[in-house]
Amino acid sequence: MSIEAPTQARGAFYQALLAMIVTTALWALAFIVPVMVPAASALDITFGRYFAYGICSLFLLWRLGSARFGWADWGLAAGFAIFGNLLYYALLVLGIQLSGPGLAVPIIGLLPVTVALCGNWRERAIPWRRLAPPLLAVFVGLMLVNLSRGGSFGGSAHAPTLGLLCLAAPVVMWTWYAVANASFLKRRRDVSASAWASAIGVATLVLTMVLFPLHLIFGEGATSIPQLFATGDVFLVAFWSTVLGLGASWGAAMLFNIASTRLPVAMTGQLIVFETIFGVAYVFLMEGRPPAPIELVGFGLSILGIWLSIRVLQPRPAINM
Repeated sequence: MSIEAPTQARGAFYQALLAMIVTTALWALAFIVPVMVPAASALDITFGRYFAYGICSLFLLWRLGSARFGWADWGLAAGFAIFGNLLYYALLVLGIQLSGPGLAVPIIGLLPVTVALCGNWRERAIPWRRLAPPLLAVFVGLMLVNLSRGGSFGGSAHAPTLGLLCLAAPVVMWTWYAVANASFLKRRRDVSASAWASAIGVATLVLTMVLFPLHLIFGEGATSIPQLFATGDVFLVAFWSTVLGLGASWGAAMLFNIASTRLPVAMTGQLIVFETIFGVAYVFLMEGRPPAPIELVGFGLSILGIWLSIRVLQPRPAINM
C-alpha cells in the first residue's frame, strides 16, 4: 500500500490558515489605537489610517503593475472602500469611544458567526450538519467572553444606545464585504491578492481625499486637528495611523485576500474569532491583568470549533492500494 499525500494542497491550506491568523492579529490593533490616542477623534484616526493605506497602495499598485480592472471592478473596490474601510472603521472607533474597548471586542467578535453563516449559505462549501458543531462551539465561546465583558470594563455595562448601534452596523457591513470579496477573488483568478488590496486602497484614498476637506472645514476636524498640532499629539496620531494603514489595512487586506482565495468563506469566517482573541489579549496587556476563567473557557471553545472545522476541510491524502 502506498500513500500519495497531496502535499501541495495541504501546504496551501495551512499557509492560508496562517495568513488568516496573522491577519486577525493585525486587525485587532484597531481595538487599542483609540485608547492609545484619546485626544484624536474617531474621524481623525480614520482619515489618518486610510491616508497611509491609500498612499502605500498607490505606490505598490504602480510598482506591481495594475491588473486590467474595469469600471465594475473599480466600483466594487469603491464599495469595499466605503463599507469595508472608511465607514466601517469610523463607526467602530466611535463605538469604542462611546462604549469602551471591552464591549467592542465581543460585539465585533460576532463576525466569525455571521460571515461563516452567510458565506456557507452562498457557497454551500460545507454541509450544514458538519458546519453546525464547530460553529456552535465558536458561538458559545464568544458568548462566554461576551458575558464576562459585561462588568469587566468601566462603563461598558451601561453603554449608550448610540454606541451599541455604532458597533452593530460594522458587523453587517463587514459580513457583506467578506463574502463579496471572496466571491470576486475566486471569480477573478487573474487578480493577485496584493493587487486587489492595493486597488481597494487607491479607491479608499480617493474617497478619503474627497471627504477630508469636509471634515476639516465643516466637521470636528476644524477644532480637533489644530488642537493635535498645538499639543504635539499629531505625531502620535501619525505614528499609529501609519501602523494601522500599512499593517492593519494593506498588509492585513493582502493576507486576507490570500486566505479568501484558498479557503471556503465558512472557514475564513470562523478564523476571524482570532481577532477577538488577539483584541482581548491586547486589552489585558494594557490593563496588566490575566483573563478570567470564564474567558479562558470561551477562548478554548472557540479554538476547539476552529480545530473541528480544520479537520472537516483539510485536504486528505489519496490512498492507493
